[in-house]
Amino acid sequence: MTAEVAEAAPAAGARRRLRLPSLGRDSEFDLRNTWQVAAGAILMPFGLVIILLAWYGAAHARVVQQQIPYLVSGAFIGLGLMIAGGLLFWAHWLYRIYDQADLHHRELLEAIVALGNGGPSISSDGQTAAAPAASSTGARSGNGRGEFVVTGSGSNFHRPDCGVVAKRRGVRRISAAAASDMQPCRICEPLVQR
Repeated sequence: MTAEVAEAAPAAGARRRLRLPSLGRDSEFDLRNTWQVAAGAILMPFGLVIILLAWYGAAHARVVQQQIPYLVSGAFIGLGLMIAGGLLFWAHWLYRIYDQADLHHRELLEAIVALGNGGPSISSDGQTAAAPAASSTGARSGNGRGEFVVTGSGSNFHRPDCGVVAKRRGVRRISAAAASDMQPCRICEPLVQR
């Protein structure tokens, strides 16, 4: 089987990837962290073999003083190799998590840019709606009417139709100016245009 190295785009953060043509287009793997799996797969069994050899040597020694060098050197070296192999597997797993998070971050940024450029946005009822126009003042825009509700002792302001305050007694209406000193409700999100 021959392997050819596919050149990545010269963009920032581009990495060299090994492509196996016989396995199809989606069969790329990253050479940067693949060595960790191979090294871990070699070190862990090799450490186990050294521990077994140390046990075998200690089991066939008749005097305790002859058993100690086998146990100390063989067990520590074997255990060290097994731990190193396990850490390499763990490092490979961390690289995969980092790569997946990086991919999700890039996809999220692309979606945000698409929404910021006037792309479609999803309204509260799940329908595709036009992107709302940005406020030129940058101030809190409210629910369109500038009216919010708050409980008697609350520090959060809500939309009038918020489920948190819908059936409560002692709810009072406040203006957008009065709401500027309070925190918005995280459930009804009164500052989001709907």
